[in-house]
Amino acid sequence: MISTKEQRIATIGTVIFCVLFLLMLLMVRFINDPTEEEEGVLVNFGDTEQGMGQVEPRPAVAEAVPAPPTPSEPAPSEATPEPQQSGEEEVVNQDFEESAVIEQKKKKKREEDELKRQQERERQQELERQQELERQRLAEEQRRQEEERKRQEELQRQQQQMQAAQNKAKNAFAGRNPNGGNTGEGTTGQPGNQGSLNGDINSTNRVGNGGGNGINFNLAGRSFGSEPPKPEYKSKSEGKVVVEIRVDRSGNVISASPGKAGTTTNDPILREAAKAAALKAKFNSDPKAAEVQVGTITYTFIQQ
Repeated sequence: MISTKEQRIATIGTVIFCVLFLLMLLMVRFINDPTEEEEGVLVNFGDTEQGMGQVEPRPAVAEAVPAPPTPSEPAPSEATPEPQQSGEEEVVNQDFEESAVIEQKKKKKREEDELKRQQERERQQELERQQELERQRLAEEQRRQEEERKRQEELQRQQQQMQAAQNKAKNAFAGRNPNGGNTGEGTTGQPGNQGSLNGDINSTNRVGNGGGNGINFNLAGRSFGSEPPKPEYKSKSEGKVVVEIRVDRSGNVISASPGKAGTTTNDPILREAAKAAALKAKFNSDPKAAEVQVGTITYTFIQQ
């Protein structure tokens, strides 16, 4: 099946050439037709222009003399007329040139289409890259938000624990019911909270002497000149801290050393809190006392 223009042009050229060749053969045949006779008058055979008698003599055998050649018309050339060949070649060349131009245009269009496809692929790849970057940014933002939420929760939890520890410290050294109210305890059957203002909230003894408010002291002949400072309770540990103190005649604590005999906890937070509270304590003034008197203050830390 003829599928391209070049094949169609080649076929048409071949047919035209064959037709022209047949026409030239026919023209040569008609020009050299042997049936054509020369015009003239038929003359009797003889050897002179004069003669007599009725009987044709027997021709004498004579040497055959070759007859001069009869001039004949030159045979026409079998070549195809130049004008026809030139025109055919021009048509074929023109078709080939048009075919080359068409092929060049097709090639250029294919290159342009390929360039467009390449640009489209690059645009799609860039779009996917931007989408991936945006997805990573959102994931990172969510991660930071989650970390911030956890940090805030942890901070809030620590604040709650600290507040609870402070409340427990106040209750531990308050000398009253940590649940508040005007209720009391005792065995006398009378309203109030049986015990001593200098007693220990955790003691089961209703009568007797002692430090009080979760604070006990041992300093011969001396007493607190004011309400003893309560230590800050910032730990989850429990126990007692015995602080050795040195007091001058005016009742000022000039040194404090926690962890003495009787201490039941090694928590450094509780020991530092007891030491700080002991340095703030104030005893009564006694001019007759020793210049420096040594004693102890015991702080009891209890989780409520």
